[in-house]
Amino acid sequence: MIKLVVLGSGSKGNSIYFDVDGFRFLVDCGFTKIATKKRLATFGRVVEDIKAVFVTHYHGDHVSPWIVKAELIEEDPGKHPFITVFDLSHDSPCVGYTIKDKSGNKVAIIPDTGCIPEMAIAHLFDCSAILIETNYDIETLVVAKYPFELLERIASDHGHLRNECAAELVETVACEKLQYLVGLHLSSNNNHPDLVRFCLSSAGTGAEVIVADQKIPTKMITII
Repeated sequence: MIKLVVLGSGSKGNSIYFDVDGFRFLVDCGFTKIATKKRLATFGRVVEDIKAVFVTHYHGDHVSPWIVKAELIEEDPGKHPFITVFDLSHDSPCVGYTIKDKSGNKVAIIPDTGCIPEMAIAHLFDCSAILIETNYDIETLVVAKYPFELLERIASDHGHLRNECAAELVETVACEKLQYLVGLHLSSNNNHPDLVRFCLSSAGTGAEVIVADQKIPTKMITII
């Protein structure tokens, strides 16, 4: 069984809680310890329940100093039989994960990435849930009052993923098992939850679309 809650996602902090067959861990934790405690408490969990943190990349919104001091970071995620690691394309070395329980249910996490490398796509089939970056709406970004260098970085292959690219990937890898699609890391300036819902729904999978929020944890997703 897999249970998961996105504790929050955005430029001010990212973290996803997982319980896989009784093993409880986080994927990333860019929140303070106090904020993490508060978010875990919304569904009856405490920090002491967390046995490890699997980091996608070492940007501050994904790694908070307290998890380093607490020695929670798992330096070798691949040693765990339920986790597969694959490379992504960001301006800092970044990985995605697939997580599988003993029954064969699989969840994919695709955080910050400017594009989906060909080698990563092979890991994304046969998923019951896909959590994927939906950072920006291209029409909103092009009129944003940003320096050109920042616009170029965001939209590059080593930047962030736009809504349409996320939907195209989902359409490519979707299967009958797919129950949930979760949009991650929305820009507060260049995106909107309704645009993400529309794009992910347009993939035609029939899966429930959930948009992660910066301030409020999602509902608990349970996959049996």
